[in-house]
Amino acid sequence: MCDQTRKLRRRAVGQACILAERGLAVVGVARPQALLLMGHMRCGSTLLLHLLMTNPQVSGQGERNAVYASGADLARLALSTRLAHAAPLRRLRYVADQVNHNHAIPEERVLRQGRVKALFLLRGSDAALASLLELSRRFYEGAWSCERALDYYVGRVARLRELGETLAPGQAAFLTYETLTAQPAEALESLRVFLGLAQGFSQDYAIHAFTGERGDPGPRIASGRVQPAARVPELTVADPRQLERARAAYRSCRQGLARFALLAADR
Repeated sequence: MCDQTRKLRRRAVGQACILAERGLAVVGVARPQALLLMGHMRCGSTLLLHLLMTNPQVSGQGERNAVYASGADLARLALSTRLAHAAPLRRLRYVADQVNHNHAIPEERVLRQGRVKALFLLRGSDAALASLLELSRRFYEGAWSCERALDYYVGRVARLRELGETLAPGQAAFLTYETLTAQPAEALESLRVFLGLAQGFSQDYAIHAFTGERGDPGPRIASGRVQPAARVPELTVADPRQLERARAAYRSCRQGLARFALLAADR
C-alpha cells in the first residue's frame, strides 16, 4: 500500500469514527474524553492504565502505538476502545492510551483540544534505562544498545517537557513512577480528583486480554496489584558523561512538569 493510499484510508476511517460518535450522541451516548498517558518506555504507564481501568467510567485497550494528530484520531481511539470491549453503548467518561514515543504526537495542538487530558508520567533515568536494557535482553534479544536507550530516553523526556510547556493548569497532571508505587492510595485519590470522578480507583486490577501483549510484557504486570518499585540491575555505561546527560534531562523535565504535580513528592 503506497503512502497516499494509506493517508486516504486513514482519513476515511477517521471521518467514519467522527460520524459514529455523532450517531451515538443522538441516542444519548456522549463521547468520552481522551486521557493520554504521556510517558516513556519503562515509566509504569502499563500499570497506570490497568489501575485507571478499575473505575468503570475509564476504558482502554493497552498501548495502541497509534498516532494522535487530529480530532479524528481521538474519535478512532474512543470507537476502537468500545469495539474492543464489545460495549458500543457503554457510557464512559474517559478512554485512555499510553503514548511513549515522540512520533505519536506530531503536533502539540492535539493536546490542547477540549476533549483531551494529558497525564505525564516519569521515572528516574538510572532505573528507567536499566529496566529498558533488561527488557531488551529478556524479550527482544538485546535489540537495544545502551547508546540507543540513552538517546531514546533523553529525546523523549525533552519532548515531554516541551509538550508540557504548551498546556495550561487543568489540562494536565504529573506523577512519577516512584510516587505511584510508593504512595498508591494517595496517587490514585489525587487522580480521581483531577479527573472529576465520583468513584475512585482500586490498587487491585483485572487482567485483560491485552495484558502482557500490549505494553509491558513482563511478569509483574500479571500480578493484578500495585507492587513496590521494581528492583533493576545496576546501570553501568562506558562513558559516565552519557549517564549524566540522561540524569540532567530527567531533572529538567521534572522541573518543567512540576506545576502539574498531583502530590507534593513530585514537585
